[in-house]
Amino acid sequence: MPRLRMLACFAHPDDEAFPVGGALANYAARGVEIRLVTATLGEVGEIRQPGLATPETLGSVRQSELARACKALGLKGHILLGYRDSGMAGTETNDHQRAFVNILAEEVVERLVWEIRRFRPQVVLTFEPGGLYGHPDHIAISRHTTEAFRQASDPSAFPHQLANGEKLHAPIRLFYSARPKGFRMETALQLRAAGVDFPLPTPERAAQGTDLEDIHFEMNVADQLEAKMACILCHQTQVDADWPYNKVPPEVAASILGREHYIRAFPKVQPGEEVPADFFAGLT
Repeated sequence: MPRLRMLACFAHPDDEAFPVGGALANYAARGVEIRLVTATLGEVGEIRQPGLATPETLGSVRQSELARACKALGLKGHILLGYRDSGMAGTETNDHQRAFVNILAEEVVERLVWEIRRFRPQVVLTFEPGGLYGHPDHIAISRHTTEAFRQASDPSAFPHQLANGEKLHAPIRLFYSARPKGFRMETALQLRAAGVDFPLPTPERAAQGTDLEDIHFEMNVADQLEAKMACILCHQTQVDADWPYNKVPPEVAASILGREHYIRAFPKVQPGEEVPADFFAGLT
């Protein structure tokens, strides 16, 4: 019987942690073979705990953090594409020649098609098209992964890969990670109610997210909370020293981190169809 496989494609180290870490840990524990593709090293990200890195070393430090995070989730392998972090929208780092947003789409899609053809996953996972909160690299990896999902079964796409021994492959399902509108305010209010002095989001950040009617299911990953939190904490440079989830009762952490939201991008959801909260439902 073919083994169940999932290819997860994201932009930065820690993208596999906060929004989808519970699902990855869940399927890894169930024996699904998961391969993570990370486009950049996140080298222009924040350093939230001084002394752990410098702007010059952040990329290499985050690479090490990613390796530990994958181990915490139980992932068997991860691949770094090696592009440069583009930074937040509108920053000068967007203009860097090797910034991920400036790489030709065909180049990235070709690499992702090759990963799909050689790994042969039934399920592919990435960000929803808006990138959760508009990060240009999140938007780019969503777009490129979606296109690679489509082209991996096309014999006219990158035929040199086929000449070199790879075979066409058509993954069965494509899922997007999403966050419902209002999640930032809900998170802040729950933490404040638990006694944590957590700031309320700005109006702009409070409005971020996907309309609830466009999200197909919420996945309960509370049983994988320990693995998910361990994964998040591997990304030390990206976690505040006074991380709030260490200060609240487990049930509060589970109510926030133990829920993940997903959209089934392919096959298209039909009117009236109820999408199971399981990427592999019905697949054997």
